[in-house]
Amino acid sequence: MELGLNNKIAVITGASKGMGKAIAESLAREGAKVLLVARNADLLKSEVDNLTKSGYTASYFQGDVIDLELPEKVLKFIEKEWNSTPDILINNAGGPPPGSVLQHSNQVWDDALQVNLFSVIRFTRAFLPFMKDKKWGRVVSITSTVAKEPSSTMVLSATLRAGVSAFTKAVSFEFASDNITLNVICPGGVLTDRLSSLIKQSAETNNRNYNEVLAESQNMIPAKRFANPDEIANTVTFLCSTAGSYITGSSIMVDGGLTKSYF
Repeated sequence: MELGLNNKIAVITGASKGMGKAIAESLAREGAKVLLVARNADLLKSEVDNLTKSGYTASYFQGDVIDLELPEKVLKFIEKEWNSTPDILINNAGGPPPGSVLQHSNQVWDDALQVNLFSVIRFTRAFLPFMKDKKWGRVVSITSTVAKEPSSTMVLSATLRAGVSAFTKAVSFEFASDNITLNVICPGGVLTDRLSSLIKQSAETNNRNYNEVLAESQNMIPAKRFANPDEIANTVTFLCSTAGSYITGSSIMVDGGLTKSYF
């Protein structure tokens, strides 16, 4: 299938590892010029070196999505690097810590709001005018299934992820006629460093073996396994393509059947 991504400029936040890295690699394979954004410069440089050695066009920008000025800095970098403006935005950032509603301080709530909700709003608002000028654009935000099925022990994530879905739906109405789509991917369990650390934390808290908790967690999924980051990346790449041009305002569960709701 021709995806129509050749020479499109894609910005991926949280791209130094996990799902962000897999998405950057998938888009690069389809011919997009990818800009990887994350905090760890060493990991970014290593990944960009790997991509360029494979013949892909890639660069990186070190930054933290909590930085209010990061979207403008990224736009200036793209103008200097490729004399152009972005076509694709992938909003991706590590999730907030688990815990119940009274467990976290106001500061933890404020930080999570900045990283997991307001960063999506800032980047999207900064990039949309350029996409509107081109009459083409794709925005995909990576969140979690808790946006649809909240958990009391993941209340921070559930609250902010649902906010991203509402924001995306509202904005999608305004820009659909400009050939700009905005969607959300809600992964279930994905084998990343973050998931491993959460399982390890749960095992230690309950004085249990890590492998036992891992197996128990996977057994709760109808597919009986966690996703590979590439499986999330494949869905994102389709949504960014010309083939996915009629899908907008959607929050799509990619979870091996974990989510029980059917709408």
